[in-house]
Amino acid sequence: MNITCVALEEGGLLRPESEPSAVAAWRAGGGPYWIHLTGARPEEVEGWLAGLDLDPELLELLKQAHGETRILALADAVFVGYPMPSDAEGQRTTHFDFLCLDRLLVTMHPEIEQSAALGVGPLPRLKLREGSTAGVVCALALVHAARLRRQVVALRGEGDALTDRMDTDPWAASLGEILALKRRVLTLGGIVDEELAVLEVLKASNLETLPLSRLAGTFQIAIEVTRATDHDIDRLDRRAGDLHRRYESALQERTSRRLGLLTVISAIFMPLTLIAGIYGMNFEGMPELHYRYGYPIALGAMALIAGGLAWYFRTRWWGK
Repeated sequence: MNITCVALEEGGLLRPESEPSAVAAWRAGGGPYWIHLTGARPEEVEGWLAGLDLDPELLELLKQAHGETRILALADAVFVGYPMPSDAEGQRTTHFDFLCLDRLLVTMHPEIEQSAALGVGPLPRLKLREGSTAGVVCALALVHAARLRRQVVALRGEGDALTDRMDTDPWAASLGEILALKRRVLTLGGIVDEELAVLEVLKASNLETLPLSRLAGTFQIAIEVTRATDHDIDRLDRRAGDLHRRYESALQERTSRRLGLLTVISAIFMPLTLIAGIYGMNFEGMPELHYRYGYPIALGAMALIAGGLAWYFRTRWWGK
């Protein structure tokens, strides 16, 4: 488990601090502090939180809420967990959790890289509107909203490229590419929906442990960015569905043309089969069987019929 700790100073400055000294200062009434846990297993996080001497009932609630989208608003603590992409393409999902106590914010993410959780480099580079735990939560909301926005915009570009290719050639895009686009849209859509719900609840709650009222304007920006991303996801979902329908329509048209070609071939050979069947019966009273030119005449008639039918279907069907 990797632990990064900073002290929150006036003006939104972040000062690196060691975890033992920060915890000791927090116990003595100092702070506020921000501690970020990465690359930790659930049991490691539970053990570390137990070292803060938290209420056992709170620890049990946190254990039950692990890996779920949930907001736990208690008298002296607020726990929030919501999903977020764990890769740049948005194909996999992970969870980001934070626990807000008096003068202490603990953020938890299972990924090793801090950049995967925050969308930025080292923690001290994060810009805060105010040096408080609410300021950190607001900054993280903005970072996560912007990160989701970038991924959806990139996905929209991929959808535009697929559309342009299919406009030129219906078979330029494979079914696998279209289905992969739909899966990514669904994955990001679920993340955006849950994150937007969490942000809206947090803003409406204005909890004592997490007072966002002073940062309402900035927090609203994160909500509006996430809401715009949600609208883009809806449009992308419709576009992916349209691409899928276009592919199936083109596939159905190709199948229909192949069946039509087989039908034409069958129609051409049916009269020929009929003639061959008639003269294959070998009755005694069939004068054409003993006629000297009967064989070439039969072959010529068959060729004439086949050619006539081929010309007819070519002019009336193949050319359209």
